Amino acid sequence: MFKKFIYLDNASTTPLSKNVLKKINSTYKHYWSNSSSTYKYGIKCAIYLEKIRLKIADRFNAEPEDIIFTSGSSESTAIVFSNLGDKYKTGKVVISKVEHQATIISANKLKRKGWEIFEWPVNKDGIIDISIVDEIINKNTSLVSLIWGQSEIGTLQPVQFVGKICNKLDILFHIDGTQILSNGIFNWKDLKCDLLSLSAHKFGGPKGIGILLTNSKSRLLLKNNDISLSQEYSIRQGTAALPLIVGMYQSIKNIKGKIKFNDYKAEFESNKTSLLKEYFINKIKNIPNIKITGSCYQRLPNHISFILFNKDLLPIKAYKVINYMSDNDVAISSGSACSSSSGKPSQILENMGFDSNQLYSNIRVSLGSMNKKSDIEKLLRLIQNCIKKF
Repeated sequence: MFKKFIYLDNASTTPLSKNVLKKINSTYKHYWSNSSSTYKYGIKCAIYLEKIRLKIADRFNAEPEDIIFTSGSSESTAIVFSNLGDKYKTGKVVISKVEHQATIISANKLKRKGWEIFEWPVNKDGIIDISIVDEIINKNTSLVSLIWGQSEIGTLQPVQFVGKICNKLDILFHIDGTQILSNGIFNWKDLKCDLLSLSAHKFGGPKGIGILLTNSKSRLLLKNNDISLSQEYSIRQGTAALPLIVGMYQSIKNIKGKIKFNDYKAEFESNKTSLLKEYFINKIKNIPNIKITGSCYQRLPNHISFILFNKDLLPIKAYKVINYMSDNDVAISSGSACSSSSGKPSQILENMGFDSNQLYSNIRVSLGSMNKKSDIEKLLRLIQNCIKKF
């Protein structure tokens, strides 16, 4: 059914790796008891759960207690913001103008309770303006929350630079790292950050499971006395999804390459996917009917986004291009699946200063390990067809 189908929307979700599915099925078979139960089979599952937590922590050079299992990045982010609101009556939170809906929704909940929410302005590439950092982050700031790799435009924020400032001022710093792990693994102790959200299905793992990375400082925010919260050090409710957690661990093991940091830019190891992205960018960058959105240099290694113009140099609506590609067995998107299906103009592009007639036209291509050069060649042919057709 999918033999001829070319999948270029890995920022939305990734195919489940075969060895991940095998691990999930094996865990469902051998460790199906509730890990909170006190009889021997439940205890067996609890021991296995903590063994997996330790192994995941080792992959990030973290401590086992740093790993909080959640249902994914959206819940991880919601936990951070809701616990902040519960612990303090009011305060100031800094986010950027290019955040994911999960962060915006959580921030708006605090805003309705009287919190000040400051949206950090970005430049034409979607990168925060660091020249005004001293005006934005100060002693009145309770939390800074930034998306590391923007899913719609691919731009990377200088999270290490911001983290050092937050650390100096003793301000909590949360990173939405949802798009990062498909491009390499990072050292948690080297990243200047207190909290970081991840979703397994973005890096070859199962849907419905993720991680909130923490440290000793941020866990003070999460700690509470609610006896109804029986999971993850009394941080969340429900039954531990052990098979999904094991599947996520396997997907983390599958990640190739390391991520290194300097103050202003994360450094990713070159691989087949990043080379394929560079090939695609080199092919389209001089086409007058294509305008790349986001930064060409501070960008996710597997991500390309652009606005496509017809032969009269008018922007083509994204849905027309996406539908045409789909009819020709190619999957691309216009941005975050959480917002692109709304039919509304792109708030991200608007905040970056794009013209109103271009806000419906952003195209996103996000590559994965299964993609090859022939996929890009077919995409390029179809792009030329769209320029002529629309």
